[in-house]
Amino acid sequence: MAIDRPAMRNLTLCPYVPPEQAAAQDEDAPKEPNHFLLEDPEGFAPPLVLPIPLAILISMFDGKRTLQEILDEFKQQTNEPVSMKDLEEMVAYLDKLHYLDSPSFAQFLKNEMNSYARKPNRPAAMAGGAYPKDVKELRKTVAKILEMPQIIAKADDPETPLESKFPAKISGAIVNHADFERGGASYGWTYSALKHGASDADVFVIFGTSHNPMREKFAFSTKSFETPFGVLPVDLDFEKRAEKRFQEKYLSQNEEKSKENVNLFGDDFVHRDEHSIEFQAIFLKYLAETQKRNLRIVPILVNSFVPFLAAQDVEYPDENEVVRLFLETLAELIQSDEESGKGRFFLLASSNFAHVGPIYSSSKPVDAEGQDRIRETDTEVLEAILKTDSRAFWQSILKTVNQNKICGVAPIYCLLRLLELLSRASGGQLLSYEQAVDEETRSCVSFASIVLGTNNE
Repeated sequence: MAIDRPAMRNLTLCPYVPPEQAAAQDEDAPKEPNHFLLEDPEGFAPPLVLPIPLAILISMFDGKRTLQEILDEFKQQTNEPVSMKDLEEMVAYLDKLHYLDSPSFAQFLKNEMNSYARKPNRPAAMAGGAYPKDVKELRKTVAKILEMPQIIAKADDPETPLESKFPAKISGAIVNHADFERGGASYGWTYSALKHGASDADVFVIFGTSHNPMREKFAFSTKSFETPFGVLPVDLDFEKRAEKRFQEKYLSQNEEKSKENVNLFGDDFVHRDEHSIEFQAIFLKYLAETQKRNLRIVPILVNSFVPFLAAQDVEYPDENEVVRLFLETLAELIQSDEESGKGRFFLLASSNFAHVGPIYSSSKPVDAEGQDRIRETDTEVLEAILKTDSRAFWQSILKTVNQNKICGVAPIYCLLRLLELLSRASGGQLLSYEQAVDEETRSCVSFASIVLGTNNE
C-alpha cells in the first residue's frame, strides 16, 4: 500500500563534502558542501549521501504533505523534473531501508525488540569492528593498551615506578568510549589504576552515554554483556531492588495524576547497539579474567541532559524529581549493600570530551589554534570535575552552553552527584588528556582519564 503522507523518522541531515571533492579543492580554500549526509542515530538505516535537490525533497516528508503537495512544492522550489512515479518509488525505497516512520517500520522495530528480548545476553555488538572479535587478538590489543602508561611513564621518568602515579585508593573514574586505536592511552591509564590495586571493588556501576534516543531518563540493562573473553554478568538483583525502591520513593512524593510514569527497564532495548558501556565491559572482563576477580556490573544508560540547559524550573539536573530520587536510591542501596557485605562498589562514567569540526556539524576545520582553544575550554571543565563538585561541573557546562559538545555531560554529572551523596567526593586526579584529530576532515575529539574519590581514608 502506497504511503500518501510520508514522514521521516528522527534522523540527522547535515551538509557534507565528499572526500574526493575535498581532495580536489585547494587545501586552504573553504570546502563548500554540495551534498547532504542522511544518518540514522539508531542505526536501523544505512547512511545516504544526497545531492542538494534530494535533500530538499525529503525535508518535505513531514507526515502532513501529500505526495501531490510534495511534488508541486518541490517543482516550484527547484524546477527539477520529477514525476509522481519517481516520487512513489523513492518513498518505497526509503521505507524499505527504514528511513520512514511508517507501519512497516513499526513492525520491523517490534520484531527487533522481540528478538533482542529473547536473547539470554546482550551480544557484543562492536566485536569485529571497533575491536577484534578473535579472543587471542583482542587479548593482545588490551594488553598493549594497558602497557601504554608504563611506556609513557618510563619515558618521562625512568626511575619512578608506574604504581606511584596512581592514588592508593579511588572510588570512581571517568573513561572514554572511543575506538581502541584513538582512545587507547586514555583507556590504559584508567584501567591500569584499577589493575594496580587502586580499588578492590567487585561491582561496577557504569553510567553510559546514550547516543540513541531514549524515552526514560535512565535505562538499566536486564542482560549480562557478552564479550570475546566471556560473559560479564549484570547485577540484576541490585537493579530490581533499585527499581522497587525508586518507585516507592517516587510514588510517595505526591499522588498527582499528571505524574509521569517511570520505568527503569523501559529502554532496555537501547542497550543493544550502544557502545559506551560495551567498551568498558571489555576491559573489566579482561581484568576479571587476568586477575581472577569475580566482577559484575550495573549498566545504566543516561538520557541527554540538554533539556536542563534551558530549563526554567530547575537550576541543576538533580533538582528534577526523577533524577534526584534515582541517584538517592542508588546511594542508599550501595551503602546498605556495602555495610551488609553484598558488594564493594566502584562508579564509572563513560564519556568523551570535545567533539569539534566538520564531522560534528562544526563547519570550520580544527587547526593548531583551534586545538589550543579546545584544550583551554576542556581544562575549565576538568578543573570542576577534579573538585568532585557536581554544581561546579554543571556551571562550567552552562558557561559555554557545552560548546565543545561533550557527549557525556549527563553520565559525568550523575557520577559526581552520586559520589557526593556517598560522601566520597574527596578530590580527583587527571591521569591523562589527549586529542585525536582526523587528518582528512580536521575534526577533533578529546579524551581524559580521571580518577575520583582519591582522598578517602
